[in-house]
Order: sequence, then C-alpha cells, then structure tokens
Amino acid sequence: MYEYDIRIGYSRVDEEQKLSIPSLIDIMQDASTFQSEDLGLGISYCREKNVFWVLNSWQVEIDRLPGLCEKVTVFTFPVDFNRFLGTRCFGIRSGNDIIVRAYSVWTLLDTETYKPALLTEDMIERYKIEEALPMGKISRKIRVPAGGVQESPMKIEAIHLDANHHVNNGKFVQIAASYVPGGRSFSGFRAQYLSQAFLGDTVYPRVFDLGEEGYIVSLENGDGAPYAVMEFK
Repeated sequence: MYEYDIRIGYSRVDEEQKLSIPSLIDIMQDASTFQSEDLGLGISYCREKNVFWVLNSWQVEIDRLPGLCEKVTVFTFPVDFNRFLGTRCFGIRSGNDIIVRAYSVWTLLDTETYKPALLTEDMIERYKIEEALPMGKISRKIRVPAGGVQESPMKIEAIHLDANHHVNNGKFVQIAASYVPGGRSFSGFRAQYLSQAFLGDTVYPRVFDLGEEGYIVSLENGDGAPYAVMEFK
C-alpha cells in the first residue's frame, strides 16, 4: 500500500467548504502517480517502453467528504493485473476511519497504435497486489437515459491535457461536475471513460436530472458518442 498525508486547502473545497468531487479525484490520482514514480514505473519509464495507462472507470463510495483544513491520509494499492488490465483501490482515511473508498479499472496502451499492451515484467514484479476494499456491487457501465438537457459545447484547450496529451480523467470529472448544481451532498460517484479527447476537440455535455437519484452527465462528441459518462448519486 502507498499512502501520503494531506491537509485540505482552500483551493480544493467547494462552496460548502468540503473537498470537491474533482479535487477528490485529483488527490487519489496523485496517490497512484506517486506510487508509480517511487517504484520507478512512472511517466519516464512508460515513455521508454512506449506505453501509457488510461482509466476505464471509477466507482467511489463516500461516507463523508473531508472539510477545509482537515488532515487526512490518501492511500492506494493494486488489486489485480490481467495481461493489459489493472484494477486499483483508493481510499481516504481521517484518523482511524476510512471515509472514502474507490475502485478503478485501467488499461495499458501502446503509444503508437493505441492498442492494449501487455504489462511489463517490472510492473508485475514491483506492484504488490492486495485485497480489495469492501464496497458495494461494482458496476463499470453507466446507462445513459434518453433525452436530457443539451448544454453549450466546450472546446478542449491545453489546460485540459495531461502528460499523455489527451484530456486527463480528472479534467473530465471537473467538466461534468460543473453542470451539477451545488448545495447537495453525494454518497457516491461513478465514471465510465469510453474514448479519448484531444486538443481542439469539442465536447457536447448532455445532463440528466434524476431527482433524488442524482445526476448523469454524458460528455459527447459531435456525433453523440460519449467520451465519458459521469453519475453523481
């Protein structure tokens, strides 16, 4: 298990002075990046091997979100590897209590062909598998209802890109969350990533208000095919 301590700063909270959902994704994503870099399996290693990781899905369960200036521990560990797929758990601990749990699925891709690439021996040897956190039923696919409200399109700019030159999964979450009204607390969050978006692409958000069940935001291309779908519950 890899873990690091953090104090929730003002730049990471929402209007309720709680850790925002986009910032939640960011600090968990940082944990896996820190672990990979410390193990010598980070960005430079992957570039040498002509591979990179893409996120397929998140499932996040929230007991509560930490508040402004609260000190918490963020942790992560791999759960399983299968050829080109990896699953990983994340969590946030406040004192002795785990207040956020997450399960994620990743694919290793070739940088030239964008097709799945087999895990390297170094990855298999250095990442230590641990038992998954207890969570509810894991469901990767999000069913998008018919209809919804079409919001104004957004063009992808350089600020949305990461070191792999596509829209970072956390930026997708940030875009989707901007269409969800504030003032509500959520007990969970799911994300399904279906295709990559690059500089100059246009994202067309479609939003579904499910009442007490929360919101679904589908971020689509001009043909109506989703780049990513987010569910806030």
